[in-house]
Amino acid sequence: MAAYKSVGYGSRGADVSALQQKLNEKGYGLEVDGIFGDLTRGAVVDYQKKNALQVDGIVGEETWGHLLQSAVPSRPTASTQVLSGVSDETANRLSQLEQGYTPSDEVNAARAEQESLAALQPKEYVSGFDAQLSALYDELSARPGFSYDPAQDAAYRSYAALYERQGKAAMADTLGKASALTGGYGSTYAQSAAQQAYGQYLQALNEVIPQLQQQAYGRYIDSADTLAQRYALVQEAQQAEYEQWQAAQEAWERAVERAEDKTAALEKQDKSAYETMLKYYADKAEAEQKASGGAKNNTGAALPSEKQQSLSSAAAESLQRAITNYCKGGDAVSAAALYQQYAGRMTPAQKKKFDALLGRYGVSV
Repeated sequence: MAAYKSVGYGSRGADVSALQQKLNEKGYGLEVDGIFGDLTRGAVVDYQKKNALQVDGIVGEETWGHLLQSAVPSRPTASTQVLSGVSDETANRLSQLEQGYTPSDEVNAARAEQESLAALQPKEYVSGFDAQLSALYDELSARPGFSYDPAQDAAYRSYAALYERQGKAAMADTLGKASALTGGYGSTYAQSAAQQAYGQYLQALNEVIPQLQQQAYGRYIDSADTLAQRYALVQEAQQAEYEQWQAAQEAWERAVERAEDKTAALEKQDKSAYETMLKYYADKAEAEQKASGGAKNNTGAALPSEKQQSLSSAAAESLQRAITNYCKGGDAVSAAALYQQYAGRMTPAQKKKFDALLGRYGVSV
């Protein structure tokens, strides 16, 4: 017996492909894609129920062992049970129904639509603003504390040049006026008066320094505020981007929930119809036995196989949505595989619609 590892919902790989092949040998029409999705899990649970195995949807040692046995059919055999007083048609139909519930096309197509939504799940959120925010934060963090050096202040240097010119001019003017008072000759008084005039302008320059320092501090604060505003604007853009992603994620989750509810409702309806049919044929067999008094036996031969039915419009619509989801999600392989799985049962009109759909997305089959 080949050794396979335990697999369950979400598993992928060669072991899942082997499982799907083995289930198909037992009569399940699964796509062998190596992905343990809802359809594969449904087949596993159904197989476990029919063969009195632990029903957990996980293929471990017990289920693998049963699957790998050479002759353990889980579907009706070619012949029916011989029942006294029951017609071939009733015995055959009852034998088929007693093998257990088999999902209808509508249920399988709804599950396929549900599984296809995985192709549309938004990718994990990655901010497009992280680098910009990081650079702005580093710029803010690296700013030195405020200090003021007049020699480095262009405004101060401009004032200094102006006051120096004005001081020299005042000194020359004062010196000239003082010399005139002494008959044009220089004197200690004249030089002292000129120097005093020049010093007044230098004092005026010193007095303007606090004002210039305050202006420099204002520019320092304004620069920090500008950086902070830029950082806040980028943060707002990032938040808007995240909220857009979050809305898309929530919309996707709602779509998945609706698909799950739809599949569950269809399966419940499907199983109810199956149970009704099982009871109907069981009651019919009992009625035929009573009516015939056990005088007539069925032959035990299987009736001719019924012609495979075309896809119902409901199943086709679900499959169409599933293929659309795969195409929109860029999974052309799954779209083509799902189409090929059902193409043989499509009506000409359905096939035309599906071909047109795949053609719009450039998917070749």
